[in-house]
Amino acid sequence: MPPVRLKRWMKLFLILCFIILRCNGPYVGVAHAQGQPQTDLETKTILVLHAFEANVPVFVETDKGLSTTLESNGISGLNQFFESLNLRRNPSPEYRKLLVEQMRMQYGRRKLDVIVTMWPEALEFVLKDCRDIFPDVPILALYLPEGFGLPKTNRRIIEHSTKTDILGTFEIALKLVPGAKRVYVVSGIHEVDKMIENRARRELNRWETRLEFHYLSQMSFEDMLATISTAPPDSIILALVLAQDITGTSFTSVKVAQKLSQVSKAPVFGLLGAALGYGIVGGSLISFEAIGAKAGELVLQILRDSFSSPSVPNILDVPPAPMFDWRQLKRWNLSESALPKGSIVVNREFTFWDLKNYIIGALAFTLVQSLMILMLLAQKHRRQSAEESLRQKREELDQFFNVTLDLLCIANTAGYFLRLNPAWEKVLGYSREELMADRFFDFVHPDDLASTQEAVSKLVAQGELIHFENRYRCKDGSYRFLNWTAASVGEIIYAAARDMTERLEVETEARQRREELAHLARVAMMGELTASLAHEINQPLSAIMSNAQAAKRYLNAPTPDMGELKDIINDIVKEDTRAGEVVNRLRELLKKGKTEFESLDLNLIFKEVVGLLHSDAVIRDVKIDFELDPLLPLVRGDRIQLQQVALNLVMNAFEAMNESPRGERWVQIRTGLKDSQVLAAIADNGTGVITGDAEKVFQPFYTTKTQGLGMGLSISRSIIIRHQGRIWAENNPGGGTTFYFSLRVATDEQV
Repeated sequence: MPPVRLKRWMKLFLILCFIILRCNGPYVGVAHAQGQPQTDLETKTILVLHAFEANVPVFVETDKGLSTTLESNGISGLNQFFESLNLRRNPSPEYRKLLVEQMRMQYGRRKLDVIVTMWPEALEFVLKDCRDIFPDVPILALYLPEGFGLPKTNRRIIEHSTKTDILGTFEIALKLVPGAKRVYVVSGIHEVDKMIENRARRELNRWETRLEFHYLSQMSFEDMLATISTAPPDSIILALVLAQDITGTSFTSVKVAQKLSQVSKAPVFGLLGAALGYGIVGGSLISFEAIGAKAGELVLQILRDSFSSPSVPNILDVPPAPMFDWRQLKRWNLSESALPKGSIVVNREFTFWDLKNYIIGALAFTLVQSLMILMLLAQKHRRQSAEESLRQKREELDQFFNVTLDLLCIANTAGYFLRLNPAWEKVLGYSREELMADRFFDFVHPDDLASTQEAVSKLVAQGELIHFENRYRCKDGSYRFLNWTAASVGEIIYAAARDMTERLEVETEARQRREELAHLARVAMMGELTASLAHEINQPLSAIMSNAQAAKRYLNAPTPDMGELKDIINDIVKEDTRAGEVVNRLRELLKKGKTEFESLDLNLIFKEVVGLLHSDAVIRDVKIDFELDPLLPLVRGDRIQLQQVALNLVMNAFEAMNESPRGERWVQIRTGLKDSQVLAAIADNGTGVITGDAEKVFQPFYTTKTQGLGMGLSISRSIIIRHQGRIWAENNPGGGTTFYFSLRVATDEQV
């Protein structure tokens, strides 16, 4: 590898290492803190009021999250004041008066910026008892019951309700204990306890037909433990909130969890995160520490933006999160795979597998180093191999380029050849130097120049593989027909052409032979119709002779009747026209001319053909019926060739009934529109086609007649195919055969 490239790779490697260290190093948190907007928060003061004892888990965890958030953002612990009102144990008015005086003495002259209350009793104490001590201080009221009505006041209060996820916890418990048959619900009689139990009864009502529910709130806690100790293993213990039992004893969530876990033979699920790690399996838990952290963030927002700012919300919402104790999952043999996605699992035992990310990182770093070293060592070898492979491919391409019989070229969009294979010299007679000296458009036939330029423009614009044809001038002045396939890459055109001249000449000669054969077939059919055609011509001639003799007699009369003479002359003209039409039809069928496509009425073609065969039908005693669609659309085709097909099919129908009794012979000619194509059908009641020969009858020289070459249907098929149609035969259920052919409808432009 060149030294410059090596230096570039080393520089990229060092930058990558720096990014990894920067994203995972010890200064990430510092950088994040430094990126926050700086506000003078050191002088701000926050008062936190607990309604009950300070050692209640809900207050301990909330204080932890709140204080940590405030201190990490510049509010010193010296400016954070925590007071426990202990109102549950001391509800007397005298005690409240002492608390008020204590608040006045401690904080009456101190400027408070925010008051955080925990539990509705603390909020009520501030609003009623301390309204003259803290008249305008913003309040963040935590742990209000759901549906709690705020007292009427002019000051703004941000409320927070503890939203227990009873339904979420219960559904998780059912997934972890799918065979559960009964549920024991542990709750108390405190106002909050009752409210949560009532909601549990409503939300769990739909499972009462499947599970057996036991609500224990009307028992003392000792009786609850005794009941839980007898619960079978196929039970679920659902601990709601037990702040106070029926005896008036107060409890913490930690104590309740510990006691239940000690006596229960079934897994215990809860609602409060404070109990996690003390005996409950887990559930959709309220994290008091997370609520404290969110409250701290909201306090900081109030201090930075002012309490009246529209950006400060009216409600603090901290939803529960799925949290579980790994030790309890193992104790009750519960599947960790059944936990909700994103669950938090605590107390997980440390194993070697926990180091997998560090091990993978070290291995990845070592692997990257090894790969870079190997890459540097192998670079020269790969380059030599690539150069050798490229040389071999170039030689193979040159060999193929030179030996192929097709005309291969590489050109540019300006119109000049860049490279040609030797086949060009053999086909066109020019040397490759002569061809590359002029624009390739100069060799194209003038009639094909516009289409060739259009094809090249399309190729350059779209870059897709295209096919086109044109004629190229040879050195002797003649032209060769070339069929092209070309593609472009940028401004370079790659193309291959095949010389189609000999093939087109052979196809032209074959087409001429087919037309001559068709002409001979028409002549042969006219020979077969000699008697009937003579009769068709003799009838009008006899009528002309009779009318002429009658006119002669009238003229010899002393007073000729001029009216009668006029009628006789009209009859002569009519019969002459009739004879002329027969002769003209014969001339059209017998003449040898170039194929000319035009818009034709297939109904009229059948009528003309039947007109020629009228005498033959009379002689053979064949009845001809028409079912022609009067709204039949026009078709595109050659009149003489389609008349030949119709004539051949009708004559074949006549001959197929030679063995049928006279008086019972009939031919039906039908036309109509089917599947957007014009369909014609010629049916007879003759001998029919031998089963399995419906396709053979169209083969050359195949015939079931004693006379004939077997070319009529073969020629008819080639004519229909040339008209992009289809012809086939089917036996009729009652006897005889129906020959069908279909043709495309002429478009409006063709018409």
